[in-house]
Amino acid sequence: MVGGAGRLLAGVFLAGLVVAAQVARGDAPPLASVDVDAYPDRPAGLRYGSLLYHASLVSGTVWDSNIFSSKENVVADRIFYVRPGLTVSTLDPNYRFTLRTAVESLDYDISPADNRLNARADLRGTVRVQRNTEIDVGMYAARVSEPRSSILRRDLPEDAAEPVVHNQYAAWAGLRKIFNPVVSLTTLTVESDNYYNVRSNGGTSIDLQYLNRDVAKVSQDTDLRLSHRLLLFNQSRAIMTTYQNEPGFIQRDSVKFETVSGIQVGFTPLITGRFSFRFGEEHFWDSTIQSDPETVYRAELAWTPSRNLRIAAGFTRDFGGVSFELDAVGGRRTRADAVLEYDITRQLFFRANFAYLHANEASISAGGGRLENTYLYKASLGYEITRFWSLYLDYSYERRDANVETNEFERQIIQTGVIARF
Repeated sequence: MVGGAGRLLAGVFLAGLVVAAQVARGDAPPLASVDVDAYPDRPAGLRYGSLLYHASLVSGTVWDSNIFSSKENVVADRIFYVRPGLTVSTLDPNYRFTLRTAVESLDYDISPADNRLNARADLRGTVRVQRNTEIDVGMYAARVSEPRSSILRRDLPEDAAEPVVHNQYAAWAGLRKIFNPVVSLTTLTVESDNYYNVRSNGGTSIDLQYLNRDVAKVSQDTDLRLSHRLLLFNQSRAIMTTYQNEPGFIQRDSVKFETVSGIQVGFTPLITGRFSFRFGEEHFWDSTIQSDPETVYRAELAWTPSRNLRIAAGFTRDFGGVSFELDAVGGRRTRADAVLEYDITRQLFFRANFAYLHANEASISAGGGRLENTYLYKASLGYEITRFWSLYLDYSYERRDANVETNEFERQIIQTGVIARF
């Protein structure tokens, strides 16, 4: 029991750490709404043999005030989207596997060139070998359409006439050993990312083969629970990334080592704090790419004043590092975020979050300094009509102030729709 709790707490923390790194950088709709797992009544699904099937259908309408996140080219549009999904789970407790599949289609009313189609299949499982030994395995394949002018992908061409499409593949296997109070997980992961060329506004083809890459990771996660209120954790990773060598483009091949260490403290049964330090060092095969070590300090505080109310806040300081996706090198970043979850009634749920990012860094492509302040506000309502049907309403406001005027923008997104689950 203690080992299981330790795994859960460390896993939640590390997942939160990854999300916090991007929380103040919004992107194209559809927005993430109230998690359907928050609803107390869930469909039983369809059982056939040793498998359990659940189907879902999400549909909605979005109004986006600035689909290109731009100050000079402000275009508002209505977006209609639909996302059918199917989940298949095994019932054997010794062989727990879950397959999740989904297809997402987004149709723009005014700018049909920005229509996107995404698809994903994800298989994850755990095999219990012994009482204290488990094997985690998984794989996924996805078709991803990156929206034009995505602020999360500054390395993509600005002259693209349509969304950039690429296929992602990954597979992993991990060995988990439980030696109370220590839990150890060793994981080997391989990934591949393949891009399609994209049409430019002038009609010519833009070569994106230089973005194709293969990644190999070795990870070691260790949790040590000293008491029911005190948990120590560490995650160390070695990552080797190899890009397709294309003449005329920067060769991004690299080897990166990083480690995350921290402590989780239960100050009271209702208040929990998490504190971590991450250090990463990346070595590029191209000696012209200068990469300073990255150091990240993160503090989080979670408070549950009542059964139906949860509040969390976090603060991060980030120094150094290189990100080709964000076209950023070196510098420093400060992040602050807060989340509120309020279950108003058994059927009505409210979620709100705020995020702020101050970035003082250099641009890889332009070479000059970049100073930006990004603010993100979001609120969501979810209402469960029955266990099979629910409604949602979301609002998001994002603003960026920058020393380079072309990097500034203001954006509002409103979406509403219905979710069917069976």
